[in-house]
Amino acid sequence: MHPRDETARTLLRLGKTEFDMLSADALPDSPAHDWTATLAVTRAQDASVWTLRPLHLGLPDAAEGTRAEIRTLAIDSEDAFRAALDAWSDAADADDGGVGVRLLIGIALQGPPEIAARWRTSDGWRAIDRVFLEGQPGARLWKDGTPPPPDDLPPERVARFTSSFGVEAYQRLRRSTAVVIGAGGTGSVAIPMLARAGVGKIVIVDSDLISPSNLERTHASFPEHIETPTLKAALARDHVRRIDPDIEVIAFDGRLPQRAIVEEVAQADVLLGCTDQHTSRLVVSDMARRYLVPAIDCGGLIEGANGLVTGQIIQLVLFRSHDPCPRCRGMVDDMRMRQELMSPEERQALLEAAGDQAPPPEAHEIPQIDTVGYITTVSGTLAAGYAIGWLTGRFEPPFERMQMNLIAECLDVTDRPQPVDEACSCQDERGLGDSGELPFAIPAHWGAARRL
Repeated sequence: MHPRDETARTLLRLGKTEFDMLSADALPDSPAHDWTATLAVTRAQDASVWTLRPLHLGLPDAAEGTRAEIRTLAIDSEDAFRAALDAWSDAADADDGGVGVRLLIGIALQGPPEIAARWRTSDGWRAIDRVFLEGQPGARLWKDGTPPPPDDLPPERVARFTSSFGVEAYQRLRRSTAVVIGAGGTGSVAIPMLARAGVGKIVIVDSDLISPSNLERTHASFPEHIETPTLKAALARDHVRRIDPDIEVIAFDGRLPQRAIVEEVAQADVLLGCTDQHTSRLVVSDMARRYLVPAIDCGGLIEGANGLVTGQIIQLVLFRSHDPCPRCRGMVDDMRMRQELMSPEERQALLEAAGDQAPPPEAHEIPQIDTVGYITTVSGTLAAGYAIGWLTGRFEPPFERMQMNLIAECLDVTDRPQPVDEACSCQDERGLGDSGELPFAIPAHWGAARRL
């Protein structure tokens, strides 16, 4: 198997569960351990992305993929890895076929993993350009037998950040890509938080214009953005550019799972879901499983009764490749899904067809979630903070599905861990890449994503 364009960038992704299994036998004084695994292939415009399937699973029939050979070993120094790499490279050069990708992982008792990876081209072996190890943002990729060069020192403007997290944390952020789905109340605060911390590339996705009701919640929005119709994605993009012109920021008028956006997700380090849509939550989880990109879904709402506010709820949900999907967790309503995927014309046709009878439930307008700016700001800030923890490797979110009530005693913070539903096939989709079906058909009225 060869990418269509052998000059394109090549990326390799491993989920945390699979990496932990691979590295478990890399103990001091133990021999190197060899594995065989299946990789799925995703084609992007300028890159090919390989995703590691669970070690006991192959690929569906007709799916594009390749066989990988993986060697893990314990190392105690850079020199030890260099010696192992030389021997491994000689063996790869002597191989006469059958393997599409070779991966060498050196596990140190202290320090990040050392990585070398090659893929077979029509002309021989070539180094893979980047390797993503979920949960190991400090992993060092050697190319052509050489360790990675030192990173640039951070600017003075992030001195407070580096004094708290360290210089290396900022350098990791600068190499990272975050994709944010939704640039409204939660997304419009998460995006600048990521930018100010130093994330090097931010992809912003939203299809809505700023409306009068958004001004209370959407950061960087002003009345002139109503007078001159402004897309939320464009507003957030311009906000990032004012914060730090050196950040690569891309904005899309679109939605997941449109193809151009999927290709950006497949190459990202983290994904944030910042909408209140069930379709978005379902596809964010699907992207996390298929492309092994850790994701956080965030939101907030107000509850009330008898004229009083009884709850101000914030929820953050982790969607990693091994986490239960929204259907396992009871977070998706099929009626709401149909409403979100319906065009205004389709809704009107249902109303007219009903005549004097009650229209079907999906013909009703989607009710707006009650929330206010300080709730969405807290939710988006927390989501960005936990994403920064992942990207720097400094801390992990201490929850699976966290809910807090801002007006309850001690915020009433609760974690709601939920098991995978044994009847659900979501775990078989891990690392599938482009193989298999999307969680729903993209409606024709969505059109194609438009890069702004």
